[in-house]
Amino acid sequence: MAERIAAVIFDLDGVLVDSETLQLAAWQRYVERWDRVLLPDLLPRLFGRRLVDAARIIVEELGLPVAPEEAARERDALFLASLPGNVLPMPGARELVTALRERGLPLGLATSGHRRYVELVLDELGLREAFTAVVTGDDVARGKPAPDCYLLAASRLGIVPSAGVAIEDAPLGVAAARAAGLRCIAVPNAHTAHLDGLAAADAVLPGLDTVLPWLEAHGWIA
Repeated sequence: MAERIAAVIFDLDGVLVDSETLQLAAWQRYVERWDRVLLPDLLPRLFGRRLVDAARIIVEELGLPVAPEEAARERDALFLASLPGNVLPMPGARELVTALRERGLPLGLATSGHRRYVELVLDELGLREAFTAVVTGDDVARGKPAPDCYLLAASRLGIVPSAGVAIEDAPLGVAAARAAGLRCIAVPNAHTAHLDGLAAADAVLPGLDTVLPWLEAHGWIA
């Protein structure tokens, strides 16, 4: 019988909230200012990164005549303006959060998003009070795939990393959770399912509705 988990730590974008399409659309609108196109082979390098880290990649790869910090600010304005009325939960997200809380499991959030965005989204989804610990990209020196956000979330939850499980959708997030010493379940979406690196998770599941049955079947929760 596997050791039971003491907490669950969620990623946000692509796991709890269907935001990645909006994020990519905001980047595309931004780079069009310089007649650039966000090429598909660039996308796998962006999923899971902090905004400023993604901006550095885009500025460098597309040769934009701006500093990464300026690109991040201007793209963020486009993205935040697109959110009202368009923030939707991923299928099964609210149900899984509710079921885990009913089991008495503390929940954490470890996301690359900045705090203003994270609070806005959690309020839109009605999940602000669901998490005992919330770690954003503003709270750490290094974003995913570095383990910093997961290590901080585990610390704030009062658990050793090996007693927690991360729920991720992208390879960079899986790598961050693994580097922190957490167990990890990957639930990829249409943007991330084809990316290399998901197999490093303990399991790759087809949807959030399958997470709880998997945890039960493998003895990770009672």
